[in-house]
Order: sequence, then C-alpha cells, then structure tokens
Amino acid sequence: MLRQMLRYYFDVVCPYSYLLMPEVEAAEDAGTPVEWVPFELRPAPVELPEPRGRYIRDHWRDHVYPLALSYGIEIHVPVYQPRSTLALAAGLWAEDQGAGRAWREGVQRAFFIEGHDVSDERTLRRVARESKLDPDEAVAAAWDPALQARLRTLREHALAIGVHGVPSLTVDDKPVFFGAPPPGAVATALAGWDGDAAALAARLRTVT
Repeated sequence: MLRQMLRYYFDVVCPYSYLLMPEVEAAEDAGTPVEWVPFELRPAPVELPEPRGRYIRDHWRDHVYPLALSYGIEIHVPVYQPRSTLALAAGLWAEDQGAGRAWREGVQRAFFIEGHDVSDERTLRRVARESKLDPDEAVAAAWDPALQARLRTLREHALAIGVHGVPSLTVDDKPVFFGAPPPGAVATALAGWDGDAAALAARLRTVT
C-alpha cells in the first residue's frame, strides 16, 4: 500500500506537544515520513493565560506534571506565557534550511527547561546559534510577513479539516488523533503502520 502523508500538528508552547514529540521523532527516524506542521494555539488577539494564574498552576499540577513523570521527561512550568508567532514563523524558515528539528527542540528546551521567553529576539538568536543557523536571519524570518501569513494559512487549513488543538496527527488531511496519550501509545500505533489512515486511527483507538 502506498504510504499516505502523516502530519504532526504542534505548538512550541504546548507541553503536550513537547512530551509527545520524541515518539513522533522516533517514528520518523525509523522511516515513517512526517510533516511537522505548526499550529499556533493562541494567535493575536486571543487572550493569553496568566503565567502564575490559577489555570496554569492547577492544570500543570493535576495534568502536565503527572504525565511528564510517566514519560520520564523533564519539564517545568513556564515562567512566561508568550505568543508563539515569532518562534513558529522562524521555525518554518528553519525547516526550509533543513534545521527544523534542531529549531523545535531548541525553542522547547529554552521554554520548558530553561525558562526563557520564546517571543524575545534574544532567545531566538540563541536558539539559532545552537541550531547552527544565522541569528540575524532567524530574527528576520520571525518577523517576515510572508512567513507569518504562511503560518496563518496552515492554521486555517488545519481548522478546516478538523484540527482544533495540539498535539494532533492527520493522514492525508484526515484527523486520526488528538490529545495527551500515555507513554508509548503513539509509538506503538506507528510501529509497523502500513500507511493507511483508517488503520492508524483504529490502532490509536486501541492503545489510548
């Protein structure tokens, strides 16, 4: 069977995207083609949560930290709650440079481990250097109207096909998964997957 296109929708400020990312990367490393699609959760003018507000505090205590512990992945409640527009737009550019993974990992490490503001140009410059990219070009890409428009177009398309949050998986524009699965669930579903959307959706229902 001809393998269909698997897309992983993510936001670099979403903890669940961060926790699931290694399993999707492992599937990609094992030979499953993956298209990494940014989906900004809170584009302007959507209100941003208070970094030290009750919602963030309670949600991380009750959901994020227990799941991270089960995954065995280090994560810390972010010091900031920024918009991800700049980081994601620069990420599109980094992907075009062949450094998409390094950029994603660097931005999420800066945000979830080191406590930096990923809407700050200083953070973007540092991530660019760590990703072997030009810092000035990275910042220019972050502010590039064409890349920001591309980011909006990707989000609009995602919404049109039924993607309303992240992390999400689609196969040829058919949503097959959304949420925060237990460790190994997505890895198990992708292992030996033959490329069929219905088959993957069924496997994900079985393991989640």
